[in-house]
Amino acid sequence: MTSLVYTVFHLASLQCSVRPEISPCTCETGKAWNHVELSCEKLESFNAVVDSLANKLNADTNIDLKITHSQLDDLEMRSFTDMNFNLYKLRMQWNSLKSLPEVPFRGLSNVTYLSIGDNDLDEIPKHALSHMPSLLTLDIGRCKIRSVQQEDFRGIQRVTNLILVSNIITRLDRGSFPKSLLILHLGRNQLESLNGSLHDLHNLESLFINANNITSLDDELPDGGQLRLLMAHNNRLERLPANMAGMHSLETVHIHCNQLRSFDRVLRNAVNLSEVMADNNELEYLAQDEFASCSKVETLQMGCNHIKSLNSSLLPILKLKNANFSFNDIEEFSMAELHGLRSLKTLQLSSNRIQRLLPDPRGVQDLMLVNLDLDNNRIDSLNGALAGLGNLRILNLAGNRLEHLQVGDFDGMIRLDILDLTGNQLAELKPLEMTLLPSLKILKVAYNNITKLEQDFKGLPVLCQANLTNNQISAISSELVTNTRCKNHNVPGKLEIHLDDNPIMCDVGLNELCRLMAVQEARIRGRSQCFENDQEVCTVLPMLYNVNLPIMVTNLKLAGREVPKPMVQVIMPSLIKANNELLPPLIATLGNPVLISTALVNPVISPLPPPLLLATTTPPPPLPLPVAPEEDKNETTTANPVATNNAPETTTTTSTTTTTTTTETSSQVASIELITTTAPTTTTTSTTTPKPNETLPVIVELQDHNPPDTPVNQTDVGVAQDEATALVPPVVLDPLQQDLERERERERERELERDLDHEAVAKTEYETVEYIPNLVQPPVGSDALTPPPSKANALEEDSESVHSNSVHAEYPHAAQSLQIPEEPPEE
Repeated sequence: MTSLVYTVFHLASLQCSVRPEISPCTCETGKAWNHVELSCEKLESFNAVVDSLANKLNADTNIDLKITHSQLDDLEMRSFTDMNFNLYKLRMQWNSLKSLPEVPFRGLSNVTYLSIGDNDLDEIPKHALSHMPSLLTLDIGRCKIRSVQQEDFRGIQRVTNLILVSNIITRLDRGSFPKSLLILHLGRNQLESLNGSLHDLHNLESLFINANNITSLDDELPDGGQLRLLMAHNNRLERLPANMAGMHSLETVHIHCNQLRSFDRVLRNAVNLSEVMADNNELEYLAQDEFASCSKVETLQMGCNHIKSLNSSLLPILKLKNANFSFNDIEEFSMAELHGLRSLKTLQLSSNRIQRLLPDPRGVQDLMLVNLDLDNNRIDSLNGALAGLGNLRILNLAGNRLEHLQVGDFDGMIRLDILDLTGNQLAELKPLEMTLLPSLKILKVAYNNITKLEQDFKGLPVLCQANLTNNQISAISSELVTNTRCKNHNVPGKLEIHLDDNPIMCDVGLNELCRLMAVQEARIRGRSQCFENDQEVCTVLPMLYNVNLPIMVTNLKLAGREVPKPMVQVIMPSLIKANNELLPPLIATLGNPVLISTALVNPVISPLPPPLLLATTTPPPPLPLPVAPEEDKNETTTANPVATNNAPETTTTTSTTTTTTTTETSSQVASIELITTTAPTTTTTSTTTPKPNETLPVIVELQDHNPPDTPVNQTDVGVAQDEATALVPPVVLDPLQQDLERERERERERELERDLDHEAVAKTEYETVEYIPNLVQPPVGSDALTPPPSKANALEEDSESVHSNSVHAEYPHAAQSLQIPEEPPEE
């Protein structure tokens, strides 16, 4: 059997493979045996078509010929019979034909399918059609036909499918259509009346009269029970014909986009009816027995009408699956309207005027409802009417007037996946804490009045997305997601909580909340208007509160001379205060740097508290360095070294007092801090016994370089201030500020020239730059430590070195790095 089928198809394909001379036409094997499809496109004349195909194929081969996009002005010069093959299908679309001459179609008695649509025909070619008595399907759609007259189809009385769609037909003569018609397509024309032309078509099964201007169908449709499909939408119908009550075979009725005010119970006996599309009409009322015998209806579209009540009209429709009553005037809905509808999957009641939901006393546990849309109504309370919908997966309650949820409103919804409460007036979600929704994955509660979240997600174990944008949330408990772990198809994920446009997005404590949520497989999402950066808030906050400030080491210049001691230059953030309250952080360029004078002996830079950053746009004024009062100077004490003869080694350590001077700018926004280290004032002595290979502690001489009565040279104070200010990076200023800054700069230069004339070394210089301590260690095993040099000798050495660092000159082995301490000298 297989070989026979192969042989048959091989012979059919052979009809095309051995005929290359039919070019420019092409040949393809048909779907049935001994069938060939020929296609000729973009030929210059009908004569070229005939010459290409004449006597090229077997006479008994069934030919399906398609001639498209060609110039057939010479159509009447030749005939299809000149090709000498059996033509049974003829398609001649897109050839710009204005008429069909009779001569070419003579002898086409075997043609069963003719398509001459998509041309410029302005009348039905009745003379050409009369030569095709076997025609079953005629397509003259998408032309310019203006009317159908009685004689147009007299020669094709066996036709069953007549397509006249998308013409400009305005007139239909009675008796013009063959009574053999099963399908008649008159859609998209300009008909205002059918003129009784269809009344005798008793075999008609499908009728398309859509997109016309028909106002009435009274006495227009054929009597009897053969009509199965009626497409009458987009007309001006005000009522349905009375004889539709006897159309028992009716299966599909599309009557939407008309002006119907009532069904008048004409569909009550349509026992085979399965689909009714009646939206966008003027329907106001449904009779209780409107669909009394319509138990097979699966789809009922009644949206965009003026229906005020369902009036129990749906109860007989036991197989109803999809019902749409959106955009009506329903004011009250009872779940009893759905009792017994166990096949119902989707119910749309959006955009009505529903104020009350009434429960069904018999319960709703038997309903198989999956999608329920009650959005954009006026519901202020659920009253437990929806509880028990165990198969519900999507519940849309957005755009209502709900102020409170009651415990039990969502009981029994074990399969609910999506709950939408957007655009209500809810102040809290507390009842959800005591409601178990084991399958809920998406919760939408945006545009409400919620102020806090505590354990509201306790009954939502697999929640994956919570939309809480545009509320008034200012507090979120860390226990919110304790019992929630996102799972989608049993695949673990992260719960995303969207909090855009909530007060909490400006709370500085949100940084810690982000971390707590991350530990519990949750993530806070959203952007805040309190930050200049348009980024996710949990991405920005760690950058704000874990600031890695840049540190730059430079040398300070005083009185025109560079001090060898390194200075640490750190950018210090500033606080922002308004009304004595701490404002949220602003992400912007960091402020000007701060100079911190620090010794290289065991420095520790402690971590800064979470700072607030603000861009500095104007340079700070010169910083006056305060002078310690006399009583403070007199209180400075120096502890005498303690000598211990019993211990073999003695170590002296030094503690220094750090004075911090802060000057705030007049803008009260940004500040620059200058931290200087004063001369050593206190000495403590401790005795230790070194272990093998252990680095001995540092021996430091602590001196008071200026006696208490020595006056402080204010000139050098200004010099130190100017030099510190010179290290601040330049800032772009407006022209007025630039002029003021240049004036200040010239004044500082004049003061600097006067200061250079002074030869005395001010005490401030020693207070600003601290000596690098002596790191020379005594040999191991010596009886006593080397006594420190006296204060007088230190001053003399300092004067001889012309204010240079005598420590580096006298002790070249002093430690130069904090990270690499000096190794002890070998014995």
